[in-house]
Amino acid sequence: MPAEGITDDIRQMEGRMNMRRQTIWFFFLFVTGFSLAIELIFELFRQILSRQEIEAEKNKAELALYKAQINPHFLFNTLNTLYALVLCKSEHTESAFIKFSNILKYMYHQATADTIDLQSEIDYIRQYVELQQLRLNQHTQIIFECNTRQCPLQIPPMLLFTFIENAFKYGSSPDEDCSIQIRIETHENELHFSTCNRIMKEKSKESPAIGIDNCRKRLNMLYPGKYQLDIRQEKGFFNVSLHMKLLEK
Repeated sequence: MPAEGITDDIRQMEGRMNMRRQTIWFFFLFVTGFSLAIELIFELFRQILSRQEIEAEKNKAELALYKAQINPHFLFNTLNTLYALVLCKSEHTESAFIKFSNILKYMYHQATADTIDLQSEIDYIRQYVELQQLRLNQHTQIIFECNTRQCPLQIPPMLLFTFIENAFKYGSSPDEDCSIQIRIETHENELHFSTCNRIMKEKSKESPAIGIDNCRKRLNMLYPGKYQLDIRQEKGFFNVSLHMKLLEK
């Protein structure tokens, strides 16, 4: 075989070997890069999940704090109600303490619950309204309307109570005629809640709005973008309107 033919064959073999080496290196680099990309993606997911877990624990702690702040606020105002009944030696004092005891049992049993049956919350509200009726005289008219279907809707405990408590605190009078209206309705999974009261007592500027602020924060954390809360003060009346979708058990 001529030398030139041998040289050409050698060159072709070297070319094929170089191509194979380049192909092997290409696949090696491709597999290595792909593996690194997968690892980086998984690490990114792990970091995202970790941040979400931390945020969830933070939100859970904040919710627990807001709930813990509500109970002392409620107890302080209710004890003032009982104290007023004792001072005036009302014949309803014993009945009031029984209702208060029932409410405390309710608060104790629902202290750690994230949600409860809507009907349980309404029963709790009804007992509080009856407790306030024992304290108030004929000058304050209470209108409590409830139209809810029997279904296992769930709601965070003591969520509605804040607005009802404020209505009694600032909308009742022992000397002037006034009224407090409370309405609770459900349409399918939607809750419609409202209160309306004439402003009989102005809120002190130094007094922090613990209850309403906590309620707003709880709603923002539990139902972000899924509720409508309208609070208006006009022409001597204080109006609250809350619309939200509830989940079934």
